[in-house]
Amino acid sequence: MTLAGSEGASRQIGPADIASAVVVVAIWTLFLVLTRQGVRESFTPWDLAFLRFGFAAAVMLPVFLWRPAGQRFGKLTLGRAFTVALFAGVGLTCLVFTGLSFAPAAHAAVLTTGTLPFSVAIFGWWMFGDRIGGRKLLSLGLILLGVLCMAWYAFVSTAVAGAQAGAWRGDILFPFASASWAVFVMLVRRWGVGAVDATLATALISFALYAPVYLLFLPKQMMAAPWLDIVWHGVFQGVFALVVSMSLYTRVVQAFGPSRTAMITAVCPGLAAVIAVPVLGEPLSALVLMGLAAVTAGMVVGVSGRPAAASVPAQPLV
Repeated sequence: MTLAGSEGASRQIGPADIASAVVVVAIWTLFLVLTRQGVRESFTPWDLAFLRFGFAAAVMLPVFLWRPAGQRFGKLTLGRAFTVALFAGVGLTCLVFTGLSFAPAAHAAVLTTGTLPFSVAIFGWWMFGDRIGGRKLLSLGLILLGVLCMAWYAFVSTAVAGAQAGAWRGDILFPFASASWAVFVMLVRRWGVGAVDATLATALISFALYAPVYLLFLPKQMMAAPWLDIVWHGVFQGVFALVVSMSLYTRVVQAFGPSRTAMITAVCPGLAAVIAVPVLGEPLSALVLMGLAAVTAGMVVGVSGRPAAASVPAQPLV
């Protein structure tokens, strides 16, 4: 399969690229379920963010030290490395986990992952002049229909169960988290950021910025959690949800382009709702199944077409 157009040079899409996309979807889906489980049972959202950055930094530090001095972040300058970490690490994580302190994880799933195709489309239009029309417009329309179905179920079920006080604060933050990740995706495209470079910057700089704030100021209950839970959530959040998924996501963006990649991951909230039935004992609604079907259809429409050419060339920032 060959893709060409506004989101990168023509290249052959191979089985490894498709497998990477499947693994990213699986990790993001499990992230939604396991974060919900962790917050319900053993941790504060701030604990999980600390585990995420701490375990990721521990894994990536040897790679950082192994690289020659002056090339620790590869082609990224120190300023660009901080920018990547700001949007893909500290910004995204703090927005999502602050939102989770106010609103249910189901809201985060729909309003962060579900809105990502729209965030990427908007920033692609703004930064690169990508046109939104034809097949892409149809795809986004189907995804919007699916997101609305899942959002309706998430918000109505929360209201029936008794909404968390101040949940609206989290609901405001989640789309900003989506926008933060979309900016990172655009930077990958504009700067040609490699997967390892992006992961190094995000893991190490995010930990350096977040750890002092967490240790000094943020509420904690991790010390009361079973150590097996700490290790399990640390490995998943840091190694899989950050290191593995970011490395593979960057590869998928380079292969499929930002818009198609965002459309692929839009299925995660619906899949998470399905998996939550056996894992968390949460009921499954026909609205969720309808939403998942609509998002999947939108993903297929968006991924299978040829993207329109951009009116503004994607040149690196100086």
